[in-house]
Amino acid sequence: MMFSDELAGQAVMAVIEAETTAFWMKDYAAWSACWLHAPVVRMMGWWARGGITATYGWDDLSATMRRVMQANPVPNPASARVRREHVNIRVSEHMAWVTFDQYGADTGEPDMDMPGLSHETRVLERHDGAWKIVYAGWLLVGG
Repeated sequence: MMFSDELAGQAVMAVIEAETTAFWMKDYAAWSACWLHAPVVRMMGWWARGGITATYGWDDLSATMRRVMQANPVPNPASARVRREHVNIRVSEHMAWVTFDQYGADTGEPDMDMPGLSHETRVLERHDGAWKIVYAGWLLVGG
């Protein structure tokens, strides 16, 4: 199989976009399909409303996201339409590292909204030919 940085970068961004859409549409199954189900996964972030968040391992991340989506079950398509700038993608055969600035809308959903600017990082690994997120980091500046 030939490895192409450009094609791999497009595939990586497709997973990131699918994960964002699934999160805001409150589609746990679609969101879960974007992640590696393993103890190595991490999600870390900061926002003024919730402070620092650090989640370690698929079991904890999965349980947290199920709770959040069940507590806020109404799909929010407006929030799924984020703008990304300064996208930097580094891809090797089995790992990708992506950073970007993301601009989200304020939709009035206080438990989940990430309005304004956030600095984002994703690390993905290729498993059985499919890219899976293993790390998501965010710092919500807001505005």
